[in-house]
Amino acid sequence: MFGIALALVAGICTGSFGFPMKFTTKWKWENTWSMWTVWTLLVVPWVIAFCAIPDLFEVFRQAGWAAIGWVFLFGFIWGFSAIAFGFGIAYLGLALGYSLMMGLIIVVGSLLPLFTENLDTVLQKSGLAIIGGVVVIIIGIAINAWSAIIKEHDLTAASTPAEKPAQKKSLGKGIIICLVAGFTGPMLNYAFIKGSQLQTAAELLGVSKTLAPISIWPIALSAGFFTNLAYCLWLVKKNHAWHLYRAQGTRRYYLYTLIMGLLWAGSIAIFAMASVNLGEKSGPSIGWAVFNTIGIFWANILGILSGEWKGVGKKGLTVMAFGLAILLVGVGILGWANTLSVQ
Repeated sequence: MFGIALALVAGICTGSFGFPMKFTTKWKWENTWSMWTVWTLLVVPWVIAFCAIPDLFEVFRQAGWAAIGWVFLFGFIWGFSAIAFGFGIAYLGLALGYSLMMGLIIVVGSLLPLFTENLDTVLQKSGLAIIGGVVVIIIGIAINAWSAIIKEHDLTAASTPAEKPAQKKSLGKGIIICLVAGFTGPMLNYAFIKGSQLQTAAELLGVSKTLAPISIWPIALSAGFFTNLAYCLWLVKKNHAWHLYRAQGTRRYYLYTLIMGLLWAGSIAIFAMASVNLGEKSGPSIGWAVFNTIGIFWANILGILSGEWKGVGKKGLTVMAFGLAILLVGVGILGWANTLSVQ
């Protein structure tokens, strides 16, 4: 169960990474996200990789350009997911948009590798348990979406007319954008799967099985760096937000975004460590589902603790608690699936 424990830690880290954004109030979203991009997708992955694998470039040389190219390609595709994610929430709202995209990311990222890479295990007990666990998790996400809708209704009813949210944009466009986010987001898991030659090369150079996957992330995340930074800087220019980087009282924001980067990039590194300890065949599927589900669970807990649900009625809180409980049941089923897969 060491792999499950690592996946839980990774989920808590990824569920926490956005919390410091609550304190970057003098910056626009694009200022915060651009600095997050620099720390998370460029600086932190390389620092972690060099600390864990001193002969990192020798790993790249032995793995070959083909392996590096596949990892870079899937990382580049994944880079569009963060942009689409923000648009999806803008078009459909946090409740529906977030739930639809995270549901797709978990389903595609967990089940697609199962069917494309390990088809022979689908009808085995472990494969059926993975599918069952993912289905339960999707039910939990749907219940959480319902609770978020209740929350929005309660908070909107209590707000003044000036505080009421603007009317949502096109539903059709929103769904298309969410589909893009849902299908590009899991490509990070495919970068991990296709980076097996990098892992093997690292192990041959004496790196432990647990740390070897860290060699993948500098390439995969650097590929996503370009799309995210280009979009953020375009927004900064469009919204005339360059001066905010030097605004009074914002120096500590660079530390906050570094913390965000450490939490998120660290969560990805720990997810990979979890996956290799969950088994060669089912590890990526189980690890991805547990990692993202616990991220959703923990983000909701932090939302409660930070007062996001203040003013929400008993019904909304009850539905949310039930949804979170269902998520944990799904994680428990995946833990059971892991015990079946290693028998």
